[in-house]
Amino acid sequence: MSGVKAIWLFGLSFSFFAAHSQTPADSVKRMDDVVITATRKSTAIAVLPYAVNVLDQNSIQSQLSRTVPESLTGVPGLFIQKTNHGGGSPFLRGLTGNQSLILVDGIRLNNSIFRYGPNQYLTLVDPYLVEKIEVIKGTGSVQHGSDAMTGVINIQTTSLQLGSKPSWQSKVLIRLSESGMEFTQRPELKYEGKKFAFVLGATSKKFGDLKGGDTTGFQRPTGYGEFSYDVKMKIDLGAEWRLTAAYQWLNQTDVPVFHRYRLENFAINTSDPLKRGFGYVQLQKKFKSVFFKQLDVFLAEQMISESRYAQKNVSRVLRFEKDDTRTVSAGADLLVQCNKVWDVNTGIETYNDLVSSKRSEKDAFSGSVKQLRGLYPDQSTYSNFSIYNLHHLNVGRLKAEAGVRLNFYTAKITDTTLGNVKISPSAAVFQGGLNYQLLKPLFLYANISDGFRAPNIDDLGTLGIVDFRYEIPAYDLKPERSVNTEIGLKVITRKISFSTALFRTNLYGLITRVATGASINGITVYKKINVDRGFIKGWEAQFDFKPFRGFNFYGNATSLFGESITRNQPLRRIPPFNARLGTSFAKKQWMGGLTFDHASPQRRLDAGDKADNRIPAGGTPGFNLLNLYSGYQHKSLTFRLYWNNIFNADFRTHGSGVNGMGSAVSGMLIHSLNHSNGKRRSKNYRG
Repeated sequence: MSGVKAIWLFGLSFSFFAAHSQTPADSVKRMDDVVITATRKSTAIAVLPYAVNVLDQNSIQSQLSRTVPESLTGVPGLFIQKTNHGGGSPFLRGLTGNQSLILVDGIRLNNSIFRYGPNQYLTLVDPYLVEKIEVIKGTGSVQHGSDAMTGVINIQTTSLQLGSKPSWQSKVLIRLSESGMEFTQRPELKYEGKKFAFVLGATSKKFGDLKGGDTTGFQRPTGYGEFSYDVKMKIDLGAEWRLTAAYQWLNQTDVPVFHRYRLENFAINTSDPLKRGFGYVQLQKKFKSVFFKQLDVFLAEQMISESRYAQKNVSRVLRFEKDDTRTVSAGADLLVQCNKVWDVNTGIETYNDLVSSKRSEKDAFSGSVKQLRGLYPDQSTYSNFSIYNLHHLNVGRLKAEAGVRLNFYTAKITDTTLGNVKISPSAAVFQGGLNYQLLKPLFLYANISDGFRAPNIDDLGTLGIVDFRYEIPAYDLKPERSVNTEIGLKVITRKISFSTALFRTNLYGLITRVATGASINGITVYKKINVDRGFIKGWEAQFDFKPFRGFNFYGNATSLFGESITRNQPLRRIPPFNARLGTSFAKKQWMGGLTFDHASPQRRLDAGDKADNRIPAGGTPGFNLLNLYSGYQHKSLTFRLYWNNIFNADFRTHGSGVNGMGSAVSGMLIHSLNHSNGKRRSKNYRG
């Protein structure tokens, strides 16, 4: 055992460890916080039979978070990888990409071209929309379907309250980082009335080249631009019906893939543009019936589009690729109360993707353009339909959760070389958990949860260069499966909170890239097959200690071990041991805090890790970071100051293609005005 791990375990034995404060390190700050995603029924964290973290808006803004992935840094069980400065992929208990499920307001962000391994799609959600992020670990497939192999991340955007008196709020936010690394501005307008409420905002961002630590200096090119806008409204339709409608648009321009310039001799390798449009309508009905309690219905559409340009210094050919995915989805959930101790959620969901993909090569000398097959088969469709049934029991000190889901998927592909292909994978999954209150502040829980991921268009139909490989289609794939088992302890008192968990995820039929023995232009050709069986095991611990009002200490630690049983070697990209310690204070108009982040070296590498030029020979070095933040509020003005990486350490999170930010100072100014006619009394309806 390393010295760092021993120190952490020694500290744990003295029960200074607990959970959740006003930083992303803490997950049980208030045990009466509610979690919507875990059970589809508002439930206190303390009584859930799962490990849960909740980040509120103050938690996100109290650290230097340019993006939603960066705001998740320091959450136990999560590790953030960055292929480029415009990326950010969360590893949830060791899995990422299409093996981790991300929701926005309860609706899937994942689509059928989410790829295995890290991707950049979570950065397409503006962090200034976010009110709360729920991270539920060890469960999710029954509640939300495919991809939730080790858990679910649900992003909840700004809520709207309907009250008795009208209230207006205007807000202007400006953020700056030294050396031109960031300039962000966002105006926002919010209105809440008795029957109608809305919020409207737009964000403009300019990110300069990222300055690394110590000897790294500026990493060029890494900067990019971003613009987004959003609107959300809520209407009281009468008779206990509520309608919520929202639309979000985000566009990133000229996002370079830095390691390709540095390591692969590219003159051009960039996404321009990368964009997402997302709109939905949700209806909620609360019943006064003894049996029927609540009905939730949604209809949504999401579009994700990416255009990529690539040209090597030694080549006269400029390659252009464009992939568009349009998803139309709908669902309904009914909550019924069978008796005083037994509630049931029953629902249906359907998601339907249309994938457009094209590629061309332009000769820089002659100007001729050659049209080629895209990365994915053009006009492919991917649809799923599922039904689920979730039961919630509350018998004295014992709380129980159990459920099943049936999933039916259909992929239709017209391939230029293989003709028409249609596959219809299906899966049935289950989950169950128990939480028992041993003492007033002490909760013991255990759960077992079945997970799965149906092969998507990226698995089935990819043809072309992905990372440093050349992939060919594979139309005989089966769903990946996981079985999560976990036991844990939660403690909450007035001054100390504590949470810890031991878990193991068994993985079956993992879809793995396997070299075919062929090569194209010197690039090895791979094909995906269901060949791998393995497991991930580990532990998490977290604490929060408030010795007196306005002051607290907090921390967490996560350790993971992943192994491929089939290949008798480590699983790919397993994050190293990582931990966070911090302290924060808030008194009158002042607030501030200090965080210390540690990651151990990761030397356990599989063959794919060793072949990945983003990972140094022998593995990724460990690092230690110290960050400082402070803030002051004066009337309508709020000032925040950040000093990131105080000792200017050179570091890179495991599997990333760019180093992290060196020592740098950033600032944020928020001007907020509230206008209301009388004191507003809000009803208990969330947006």
